Amino acid sequence: MSVTVLYAGAEASTPGALAAVTGTPVVTGPRGLAPYLDQATGADAPLIVLPSGTDRDLTSVTQAAQTLQWAQRSGAQVVLGPSLIDATRAIAEMRRHLRDARGKDAVLFLARTVDPFADAELLRRVRLARQFSEDLEVEVAFEGSWPTPEQARERLRRLGASTVVEIRADLAVGEDIGTAVPLFRASALTTAVERASHTALHLLRDHHDDGIAAGLLADHATGFAHSHGDADHHHGHGHPHAHGQGHEHGHGHGHPHDHSHDHPHSHHH
Repeated sequence: MSVTVLYAGAEASTPGALAAVTGTPVVTGPRGLAPYLDQATGADAPLIVLPSGTDRDLTSVTQAAQTLQWAQRSGAQVVLGPSLIDATRAIAEMRRHLRDARGKDAVLFLARTVDPFADAELLRRVRLARQFSEDLEVEVAFEGSWPTPEQARERLRRLGASTVVEIRADLAVGEDIGTAVPLFRASALTTAVERASHTALHLLRDHHDDGIAAGLLADHATGFAHSHGDADHHHGHGHPHAHGQGHEHGHGHGHPHDHSHDHPHSHHH
């Protein structure tokens, strides 16, 4: 017995519709978790929290982890599961949509903006998804940032594209997304919730891993500060990283590096 809740960040901009599609409650911030914590504690069951994104919005994962760490201190049994969808799965799904769009002029992938790093990560994924679709014109646009959907549509118009398929590149679903096609079918999202919950419980019961330590470090490798340009950033970074990034070095060196492009978390296995 356990209680599962989806934690929506910027990648799940239609929480109500996502809850309806998956049959799982969706919260949009720390406060929303309170009733489910009570429910889990009352049932003496663990509360499983799943970041509802495609593993791009790492800040949201870290926020969820911080909230659960706080809840844990008050004695609750909690576990932070993996993001609903990982990069590999998201790319495969974009590729499927591009295949389905053969015969059309263009595809426009739409997403709610998250932050510059998460948005850049989406461009990387779209480029990988496009690898075998050179003949299709593909644009990416961000609600709340640039290029905006309007700018992208205008650009496609100027290129002479008359049949454009619009596809969500995040987890927005339901009527609010207008004529855009959701990235995942409803059944795939439901399965993803079941799979992520199962993984979370397995980690908790068999490995005594509540996912929180890895979650707290999720956004550690993203952001401008990580290029080590500022001297202040070096304090406290003498620890080896144990979170599955495959590099065991303290952070006292001076070369800029950025592992935000591909960091498998230790909790994906």
